[in-house]
Amino acid sequence: MLVRHAAAVLAFAASMHVPAAFAARPFVTDDARIVDEGGCQIETFSKHQRRSSEREFWFLPGCTPAGPVELTFGGIKTGGIKTDDAIDAASSSVIAQAKTLIRPLRPNDFGVAVTLGATRLNPILPAHAAGWSPYFNLVTSLSLLDDRAFVHANLGALRDRPAAITRLTWGLGAEIALGPRLFGIVEAYGQQGEHPSRQIGLRFWVVPNRFQIDATLGSQARRTPADVWTSLGVRLLF
Repeated sequence: MLVRHAAAVLAFAASMHVPAAFAARPFVTDDARIVDEGGCQIETFSKHQRRSSEREFWFLPGCTPAGPVELTFGGIKTGGIKTDDAIDAASSSVIAQAKTLIRPLRPNDFGVAVTLGATRLNPILPAHAAGWSPYFNLVTSLSLLDDRAFVHANLGALRDRPAAITRLTWGLGAEIALGPRLFGIVEAYGQQGEHPSRQIGLRFWVVPNRFQIDATLGSQARRTPADVWTSLGVRLLF
């Protein structure tokens, strides 16, 4: 399951907060869970930077066709980025990922998963290099209080091929039940060479385990004042 997680795949994509792993919304930090075998999900959300005109739209469908392997293939559309050559430039990225369970997550126990994937950035300007950047992520999750709370930790790396740099990535998040259908989340995540990002959010099941709505408020202290964003999303399982 996605995103959100959390962190950037290319040096240019990093400025747009493109994560290197995709956890169940509204997380960027990944979790050691996948869609049930034979099932699918669609995660989509929009993200808006409060201190700039930057906007993102994410669309991430995923399925587990057979065995303990979840496949995700989707993309990101970004607009409103101010550059030296354009006021309202737009770019997009394509994402492909596979996640497999090493140890299933059970109540009051821990689970382990591994993700392998790659992102291809279609740059705003011809001068920016395009190409596939592969990544991997080791994911651990801990269930507490009979599944009323979870802690997730990620450690991975991505290969920024256009820049010929390998970057370590990390994420740490927690989700806590606030009611029968409502969860609160808090997390921090980042990659080597960049300031960490953090966010808080809510996840509400309109139809339990079928239809979810969610929202987050986050920031990254890479400039003064800090970047601040909001996001709204939906998740559909079938």
